[in-house]
Amino acid sequence: MKEYQAYQKAFILASFETDLKKRCYLADNALANFRRTSEADKVIAKMEKYGISVITSEDDEYPGRLQQLNYAPPALYYKGNLDLLKTDCVTIVGSRRASRYGVEAAEYFASGLAERGITIVSGLAMGIDAAAHRGALKSKGNTIAIMACGLDRVYPQENAELMEEIAQKGLLLSEYPPGTPPLAFRFPERNRIMATISKGVLVAEAGKKSGALITADCALEMGKELWVVPGNIFSRSCEGSNELLKECGRLVTRIGDIIADTGGEDDGVNLVGLTENEKLVLEAIDREGTAHYSRLAQDTGISIPDIAKLLMKLELNGIVKRHTGNYYSIAKNRH
Repeated sequence: MKEYQAYQKAFILASFETDLKKRCYLADNALANFRRTSEADKVIAKMEKYGISVITSEDDEYPGRLQQLNYAPPALYYKGNLDLLKTDCVTIVGSRRASRYGVEAAEYFASGLAERGITIVSGLAMGIDAAAHRGALKSKGNTIAIMACGLDRVYPQENAELMEEIAQKGLLLSEYPPGTPPLAFRFPERNRIMATISKGVLVAEAGKKSGALITADCALEMGKELWVVPGNIFSRSCEGSNELLKECGRLVTRIGDIIADTGGEDDGVNLVGLTENEKLVLEAIDREGTAHYSRLAQDTGISIPDIAKLLMKLELNGIVKRHTGNYYSIAKNRH
């Protein structure tokens, strides 16, 4: 059983305070109040019951990115792989009542970024958040869920299985001790953490009053990248994100757009709107590097006449490049 020092218990107590400024003030003066440890003992018992661990701002493992905040969380409760906080992260947020388009966009970006080693951060809410987490997990990538309640609470209930999967394969994180309910004011508070630990924030789809816009504002205040997926101009669920595009957001339509902004190399490939057979062909070319059309037909199980039509379309769209002898490769320099 892990031993908890007096200062750790004091930090745990500080994290109970509902007012953000006071919570950080209590943390600063935690050592002076270390005698109030009986309440912390109850929290520790809950942590042990639910398999929750804690680090404080005095611990070496505490992420340096969060030290930048004016009101850094005095304690972080977690389940899963804490080392994910040291990786390159991108936060994906959006509407809880997302359209099918918004969900597909979130999954597309989360999956593609996760495949390229980027850790996907979101808030485990319904809609865009859940789609982002699932996209990362589907690609066997990393994901972090920042909770607005104690980690002994399942919220929302509909995401219970997803929450458990993230605890096993990724990281659940909260600044709130076990037993803390998901009250409204805590969601904007946790949004600052989502923005801080990431290189930038992607808004997949958001209405005018979406909480995702708060996370976007946090990113801008911190000088982070802000990416926005263009939305349907007739859809109310896209009004907020489309306004961001007009004001300050960077329009993105491809994984490479974000990769380039985070210091990687844009591969020029856009998988949005492609059919399943077109994706199969691209995956086969990617595995081979350069492949003959007959080999692609063999690898994908698509007939030679149909593979020829698919390759012609992909070439016309600038996605693949044809070489002498009917060999094909992905067009790396497409923009």
